[in-house]
Amino acid sequence: MRAISQVRGTSTSWLGVETNDVILSAMADLDRACAAWTAYVAQSDSRARGGASTGVSPRASLDGGGGGGGGAAARIQHHAGAVSDGLGFGAPRRATHAVGRDVRARTAKVFDDARDHAAHDAWFAAVDRCVAKVDGGGLISVTSGDGTADAASTMTAAANHSRGYFAVVCLSAYAAWRAPQLACARVAARAAADVHMTEASDDEDEDARKRRNDDAFIERATCVCERGDFGALRGDVHALAVMCRVLSELSCRRSAGDWDAFERVAEALKRVADAVRGDNIDALTPQHACYLRVCLKGKMYSEMMSSGLFDAPRVYEVNTSASGADATDFLLYCYYAGRAYMSLRRYDDAVRVLLDAICAPAMTVSAIVVAAYKKYVLASLMTSKARAAPLPKYASSPVKRYVAVAKEFDGYTELASAFDKCDAVALERAIENHAEAYAKDGNSALVASLRHAWRRAKVRRLARTYVTLSLRDIAEYVALPTENINDAEALVFRMIKSGDVSASIDGVDRMVRFHETTASRDDGVAAKLHERLIVAAELDARVRKENEMIAKDAQYVEAVVRAEHQKHKAVSMDTT
Repeated sequence: MRAISQVRGTSTSWLGVETNDVILSAMADLDRACAAWTAYVAQSDSRARGGASTGVSPRASLDGGGGGGGGAAARIQHHAGAVSDGLGFGAPRRATHAVGRDVRARTAKVFDDARDHAAHDAWFAAVDRCVAKVDGGGLISVTSGDGTADAASTMTAAANHSRGYFAVVCLSAYAAWRAPQLACARVAARAAADVHMTEASDDEDEDARKRRNDDAFIERATCVCERGDFGALRGDVHALAVMCRVLSELSCRRSAGDWDAFERVAEALKRVADAVRGDNIDALTPQHACYLRVCLKGKMYSEMMSSGLFDAPRVYEVNTSASGADATDFLLYCYYAGRAYMSLRRYDDAVRVLLDAICAPAMTVSAIVVAAYKKYVLASLMTSKARAAPLPKYASSPVKRYVAVAKEFDGYTELASAFDKCDAVALERAIENHAEAYAKDGNSALVASLRHAWRRAKVRRLARTYVTLSLRDIAEYVALPTENINDAEALVFRMIKSGDVSASIDGVDRMVRFHETTASRDDGVAAKLHERLIVAAELDARVRKENEMIAKDAQYVEAVVRAEHQKHKAVSMDTT
């Protein structure tokens, strides 16, 4: 990383201003704001103890002397006021958004010129200066031995918040500039059936610069997520969300095969998610989906299960203002969670969470819902029921209409039909005819595993029909070679071991005897029932609480009163 002093020699233009001057003056203003606030706190303490005071406020201190850049200085004055409110850069939101817009505009101007190496290096050097001083310190009052607040320690924490905020805003500005390009590359890759979604252009130097800048962004964003204190960023959680989304996107592209890199990014995203949701452990954050995506790419299933962001607790709250999460984050969380459950072969859980995404209220159909429905059909066929149930009545009308008429679901509809009819020929025909579509969707491996799922479903049907059946007959029923019945024996043995069927194999007569299954054979049924009752009780309590809050809402009460008034008015007019 270049030191800030090494950037002074650059002379590239940044919105008509010398790049190094803008960066250095903005950072100088930030340091001067922190120093002014330190002096103001010290004077306040002295005045409280009866000492003399100059009565100089942080804003007044900033007005005189110091580095250039009047516009930047004015913005930093707003930031100093936010620090003086004891909330770091989370407030006031007007100042936060002002500096965010300015940094985003400047960042886009710098990186639009892909050949301007000096400007890129200067920009990252400015971020480095902030990142290097982000140590996770909180905006707290550190007390000395006599119980009084240590102003220097308090200001150090405030300065760390300021630099942490500046780093997040800069990195989110780069992320906002890159996001549309990544989205275009993703669409192009899907059109070319390239599941890796790589970017490519005619200019190799430009591609190399993008990779270098993206790698630099990953390193700095990961560092901020690992070390930053995000309590002061609650006023600008959207900037944090943008940074994390692009961090996960680029990490999944750039870190292929580097398992240590995946683990580091995943841990950093988990830390941010825990900080954003706080004590509300059942609230969704944008980092939930980002974390699951990185874990899936890195095949970190054990870490994912123990993270507390997946499987338990269930998500009940999506608060945009508190966490920055939106509807897309919810859909992505359900989609990645469904994929994770399928990787763990927990197909019933996969069906449940994918159905949450499909049935989410919507005015139009999103690409995430389309992908989730395809995974939903495959997961449903792999459950013990081995059938894809139609969408429930509460699913959005646009989604139900699209599923009914869209041609891209034909291959999945034929798979479901083959399972319903227990037709091995139709299953093979569907797999062969739509192999290209399955590959484009990234579902080829899942579709290939349906052959085994179909055989298991067929054996379960045989168990409900027959008491005794030879292994040769079973092999014929499940479309296995009848010359060698060892494959059929191995299939039945695995199903007995996993509890799919209750049966015994006679190795001498080569016969299978199916037994009656009863609910009492499942020792865990009582525990499962108790667990579901607890979940139902919690959900009932939440619904009651939400009803009470709505009933007390002023807008709701006003709307009810207005409706009643119009109803009585209409009745009175009818009677007259």
